[in-house]
Amino acid sequence: MKLAISVSGGGALGIGPLQFMRRLEEDLGSTLAEWGAAYAGTSTGSIVAAGLCTGMSAAKLYDLYKENLSAIFTKVSAARIVTNNYYRYDNSKLKKLLQNNFRDQMYTFKKPIYIPATFMNGESVEKVWDRGDGATNQWFAILSSCSAPTYFDTVSRNKDGKKEIYCDGGMWANDPIMVLESGLNKVKEFKGNYKILSFNTGMARPNSAPKDKSIVGWGKYILDEWIARTGNSGYYEACANIGAENVYRVAPHVSDKYAMDDLSLVDEVSNIWDDYYNAVKKDVLKFVKSTVSAKK
Repeated sequence: MKLAISVSGGGALGIGPLQFMRRLEEDLGSTLAEWGAAYAGTSTGSIVAAGLCTGMSAAKLYDLYKENLSAIFTKVSAARIVTNNYYRYDNSKLKKLLQNNFRDQMYTFKKPIYIPATFMNGESVEKVWDRGDGATNQWFAILSSCSAPTYFDTVSRNKDGKKEIYCDGGMWANDPIMVLESGLNKVKEFKGNYKILSFNTGMARPNSAPKDKSIVGWGKYILDEWIARTGNSGYYEACANIGAENVYRVAPHVSDKYAMDDLSLVDEVSNIWDDYYNAVKKDVLKFVKSTVSAKK
């Protein structure tokens, strides 16, 4: 069995899965870049997935996050809220960070990788960047997946004389577990021969009905609550398709909501995932070790 790793979106909350991963790597004695045979990631998860796919350790990715979060979440002028193109954060520093760390093109990834984005001006909104996208820059695919509405501006490029506009893959696949499964079903050596380790970056928490049921209130509720929960159905489908024993869902349970852009909570979130690793260590190690390390 091969190990495939899926990481959902969640902004700065991505520090949590990385803390879990680096603890896991310490106990495995090798990196998830070495154990993993395929990856999928949406939004902040696309940075993690791409990093692992290029050979980075979770420890290196953790440090990369911690050192750059304040730069990534650089607020724009408050005056932008009244414009017809509102977003909270300037994506230029995120773009530079990605360009510095993911300089190659999609076809150079040595293992299967799937990065969902949302195609804003095409016949279909669903776009999954993979190795078949050839000369597309890795950084562009990742940046497009990270462009969460109201948080960051959309990204665009000109291709064959047409302007293509993209935003966050979380709009339709915040948790890319089914994107990963669908992609691997087309790869001969993976058919019936893989397990999925799935990281729910937003964590698991109770649902509550919206207090504000105006059109604005419903919009905020859907964006903040339900888009983030799209992975739940994907998890159930994956269990049904490849067997529950072949899917391990990593998601600490919390009672409160953690905002994806509240940097004051980074250490607290990291500690939550650290405690969670202690609780499930035995089971997750058994699951990963039941697969064959890709380096072998």
